[in-house]
Amino acid sequence: MADMDTHHVEITAENPALSALELSWGWAEFSAEDGLGPLGSMYEAGDALVAVARSDEDGMTILGSGVMVAPGILLTATHVLQEFSPSSAGPLFLTFLPGQARAWLPFDIATISKQSEFDEDRKVYSDVSLVSCTLNSDALTEFPLGLATMQVALPLVGERLWAIGFRHQHIENDATRVTPMVSAGLVTEAFPHGRGERLASPCFEVNMDTLGGMSGGAVVNSEGRLVGIVSSSFAGGPSYVTLIWEALRLEIRGTIPKLKDEDRISLLTAEKRGLAQLIGDVEVKPWGDLQFRFSKLESELFARSIANSASEPDPDRYTEDEIDEFLDEWGSEMEDAAGEAAISALQNMTCEKVGRFLAGEVPEESNAPVTSFSVEDFEGVEDPEVISIQKQDHGTLEIDLFFDLHTVIWTVQVAIADFEERRGGISDYFINIDIGDEEVSLDLVQRVFFRVGMIFDVEAQVFSDVTVRTASVRRRAKRASEAEHG
Repeated sequence: MADMDTHHVEITAENPALSALELSWGWAEFSAEDGLGPLGSMYEAGDALVAVARSDEDGMTILGSGVMVAPGILLTATHVLQEFSPSSAGPLFLTFLPGQARAWLPFDIATISKQSEFDEDRKVYSDVSLVSCTLNSDALTEFPLGLATMQVALPLVGERLWAIGFRHQHIENDATRVTPMVSAGLVTEAFPHGRGERLASPCFEVNMDTLGGMSGGAVVNSEGRLVGIVSSSFAGGPSYVTLIWEALRLEIRGTIPKLKDEDRISLLTAEKRGLAQLIGDVEVKPWGDLQFRFSKLESELFARSIANSASEPDPDRYTEDEIDEFLDEWGSEMEDAAGEAAISALQNMTCEKVGRFLAGEVPEESNAPVTSFSVEDFEGVEDPEVISIQKQDHGTLEIDLFFDLHTVIWTVQVAIADFEERRGGISDYFINIDIGDEEVSLDLVQRVFFRVGMIFDVEAQVFSDVTVRTASVRRRAKRASEAEHG
């Protein structure tokens, strides 16, 4: 009988067959018993369970674990990736199937960092990283690509969870001995705002024991859904688990055609395209923030955990009720100041930047170089949403505002030679085409989204220092003809 727990893999160039693999979502079933022990086999969790390895002259060493959540996209602990120095070979990712293995190499890595409050020379990193990778071995097309289903949740105190990862044992006869491990335990405490700078992201505590090589491995609930990854532990427990929440904010470059049509994509993009599965109520705000809606019990735990933490609400930050009162009194004047600043920012763009801006809706083959332009707004500020109002010194307020100008009309001039080169597709996007002797004038109507900051002087009752932080357009949906051939 073949040895299904001995695995050989040959590292190859990137294998494009990754995009053709059948996808499957599932997880191994575990018993409701506390304790740490080995899985039944190396391949019980399939590709969903990832070994993070380093290969050097001494052989291959398993440094940590990860979890595959979309084709060529995995989550792992940031501190595991930091084990690889810039001068050394990067990580090798391995996933195991009956008697065979797939090998993956990193393509792009994203995590969240911020400045330390205690050391100006140090950054604090979230302990969850999003990694895109290429398949660098035989695709093993007879096996589907096993992926983990994610769930946005705040595990409740007393809920049983399972952690899965790898334990590196030793190198024997040039072969690395590795054991996949599983541990179970009950949630004991939640930290929705993190647990200091060591665990800066939303996390929770579980009364379970985990080993070092399990860092970055999957933590799943009773339905086998991924809720977090292993971050740290003490001998005999407890273990600390970073929730997947912040991973949904990250963007990386994809490695398969369905994820390469945009420069950077998120797990939410993969989910919309049927390449990932995500359970939970997640809303993407227009300015990029994520909003999660939880069950009543989760919300109560969230509120209780925040109340028990050392952090206190910021007294200088307006509450939602205070923001509503401010808008009732000053909303109209605020919108006028914001709209004027937004149009001024567009008018001060260079022609090159206008061309890049129009490229948000106009494909390259129809977007001729702009030689001059003008821009007007016809309807004023629409759908304003105040993100925050913060009290400042000297009786002023700092306002963070998001809104759109629904009808922005660009009038651009392009050289007649550039127009003729693109004439076939230009009329699909531009209107009021006026062909002159040397230049062509074209109009384009756009809905433009802005995020601005501004200062309000409470005593003088004046808005000032309006700064446009971002200006963007939504990518136009593909036309039927593009969708058929794209």
